[in-house]
Amino acid sequence: MFNILVADDQPNIRRLYEYTLEKNGYRPFVAADGEEVLAVLERQHIDLVILDVMMPKLDGYGCLKAMRESGINVPVLIITARDSAEDLRKSFMLGSDDYMTKPVDETEMLLRIKAILRRSKISEEQRIVVGGTTLIYDSF
Repeated sequence: MFNILVADDQPNIRRLYEYTLEKNGYRPFVAADGEEVLAVLERQHIDLVILDVMMPKLDGYGCLKAMRESGINVPVLIITARDSAEDLRKSFMLGSDDYMTKPVDETEMLLRIKAILRRSKISEEQRIVVGGTTLIYDSF
């Protein structure tokens, strides 16, 4: 079971994502701001972070920057109401893995989570298995 941390300052959104994730076989954790995200990451193994941008104390961009600068390479899906090209660019430049704008289609969110986790697993294991063939990175 994958552990997914949901960070959003709006309690109703946190509850909705938490319910959706749990219903689909994930173990959700929640945070109300970027500082809480960093605290959870220190004490709990997390496979993916869903991160809002506009949060109090430490916003999503500051949190993502702090994560990447400290070597935390957990995949991050940004979900935000901000829809400008500059926000999208900034998100990816800071190290996010995907970006969605609110309101979010739950089915699309789950598909993106699955894709990010699949790519993350391939990257972590340094191998790709196709049928009976295994390709191991850096083995040549």
